[in-house]
Amino acid sequence: MLGTFRLVFIGLGLALFVLGCEKETIVYEATPTFVSETEEFVGVEGKVGFLDGVYIANEPRKTLWHFWGPSEDINGAVRVEGTHLETGEKTPLLLDGHSFDYATWEFDHGFTQPNLGATKTMPSYIGFDKPGFWEVSVYTDGNHIGDFIVDVN
Repeated sequence: MLGTFRLVFIGLGLALFVLGCEKETIVYEATPTFVSETEEFVGVEGKVGFLDGVYIANEPRKTLWHFWGPSEDINGAVRVEGTHLETGEKTPLLLDGHSFDYATWEFDHGFTQPNLGATKTMPSYIGFDKPGFWEVSVYTDGNHIGDFIVDVN
């Protein structure tokens, strides 16, 4: 009887161990959009963003980055890092031209005029090399501006 109880106890323990080791499913969601001067943006409200739209893997898209805040805080090189959340792979998202062959981590082309309530803007192409959820991390002059999540088709 004691041997049977011991086997049942060991069996239950192994079953619980196996169940506890199953991979946890993480559900990602795109960052909610925000509005500036009647236009809808994806990004970090009051800091950085671009017009909301559909992003398709392996299709470069012309983008106008918008930056909000004190003008003196928005200067220097702009760095954009993309992290594919399902794989953890980090890649440059800025494209210096309409091709993935010219992907770069930073632009130091300068900023353009205010637009849609933003203090400064910067045109670029942007590209995501695979579908899924991407965390976009933005820096200006080495200072972290913010992170947001984009759903890429």
